[in-house]
Amino acid sequence: MITAHVLKNVNTNGEVIVMESAMKALEYLYENQNNPLAMPSLIVLDLDMPELNGLGFLRKFEKFSREVKSICRIVVLTASEIQADIEHIQAHPNVSKLILKPLDKNAFAPII
Repeated sequence: MITAHVLKNVNTNGEVIVMESAMKALEYLYENQNNPLAMPSLIVLDLDMPELNGLGFLRKFEKFSREVKSICRIVVLTASEIQADIEHIQAHPNVSKLILKPLDKNAFAPII
C-alpha cells in the first residue's frame, strides 16, 4: 500500500492497480495478454510475497509473449540484503530496475 501511495503521488496522470498477490497479477496479465491497452506499462514487483514470491513471478512471466514483455517494464522492490538475490534480479532480462527498500519516492521519478 505504501508503494501504491508513492506511485500515485509521483504519477498523477496514470492509473495504479494494486494486486493482492503475484498469482492475481499473473491471472490479470494472462486474461489481458491480447489487449495491449489493458496491459500495465509498469509492474512494481516485491521479492517477498506470500504464495508466490517475486522470483516465482518472474519465472512465470518469462512464458508470456515477446509483445507482452515489451509492454510491461518490471521494477523489483526488495529489502533483501542477500547478494545472490540482488545479483540474480539485476541480471534478469525482464527486470528494468531494482529498488532497495525503504522506498524513496525519488526512485520512481526516472522510471515514470
